[in-house]
Amino acid sequence: AGRHFIGRLAFVRSSAVASGVVVAVREERDGMEAQRFRYPRVRFRTASGRDVIFESGMARGGDAWRIGETVSVRHRLDDPEMAEFDTLAALWGPTLLFALLAAVFLGVGAGLWFGFIPV
Repeated sequence: AGRHFIGRLAFVRSSAVASGVVVAVREERDGMEAQRFRYPRVRFRTASGRDVIFESGMARGGDAWRIGETVSVRHRLDDPEMAEFDTLAALWGPTLLFALLAAVFLGVGAGLWFGFIPV
């Protein structure tokens, strides 16, 4: 969780925000074919005028992404292909999940160690 936080913080500090447009959507189904996940491909222009297309790792179910939809993108200044949506969930969601899991495991371990949780 700590390493992910430091990496994400470095990304945010060395990045810029641009406006992008969803140009395509790749769809995948889960192993049981019950759920479909859609991954948007987004085109944006950097401050230097370079056009970049990237596929987000932020999947959603259903018809969440629409072609032509405008989105906010955060990208590295030195490598614009390293980009992600500029939202709390896309930027910090995995870090928060790792921190929550670490807290749960630490709490259970400490509870067992100190006898608060009977074995």
